[in-house]
Amino acid sequence: MISGILLAAGESTRMGGAFKPLLPWGKRTVIGACVENLRRSRLDEIVVVLGHREAEIRPRLAGSGVVYAINHDYRRGMLSSVQTGIAEISPQSDAMMIALVDQPTVGPEIIDRLIAAYEGGGKKIVLPEHGGRHGHPIVISRDYWDDILRLDAAAAEGLGAFIATHRDECLEVPIDSPAVLDDIDRPEDYERLGKQVAPLYEYHKWHP
Repeated sequence: MISGILLAAGESTRMGGAFKPLLPWGKRTVIGACVENLRRSRLDEIVVVLGHREAEIRPRLAGSGVVYAINHDYRRGMLSSVQTGIAEISPQSDAMMIALVDQPTVGPEIIDRLIAAYEGGGKKIVLPEHGGRHGHPIVISRDYWDDILRLDAAAAEGLGAFIATHRDECLEVPIDSPAVLDDIDRPEDYERLGKQVAPLYEYHKWHP
């Protein structure tokens, strides 16, 4: 069993006042598209980690079948959200896939390819790679969860440093699509990536 953790607790501080999980994305929101991609994959469960404005997000995901984990200390960073999500994962789960809410272009085919690589690769960590760079989502075996829970969530190094210390257990999976690197950090990212969906939402329709 492999569980997905969708990290969606942050404040979107670089989005010029817009809250990226609830931005329009085609006929859905950004977070709605991410959840749909995860649901259409081979993942056995989906844990959505919320924090900032969580009361606004939950009604938009009604009926999606996800499990919620609320990170009250979301300002401590991404690692704190990963740790919050781990606490809600099913005890039957063998591995977790960590996905980001600002990557709605990562479709189920990419997710399934990474799951297959984990199941057949004999490694405990799976990293997507495109153009020589690592991206998301990543898969991590249950064997490392206790170690991750013991990490200092406020430390600058975060999960990336932990993965770097376990390079021998990492499997890099080449992905043809730049989606594993593309994320919505700034308004210009939303404009650029939003052109891939229809109907296209113009910048002025959401920008404050």
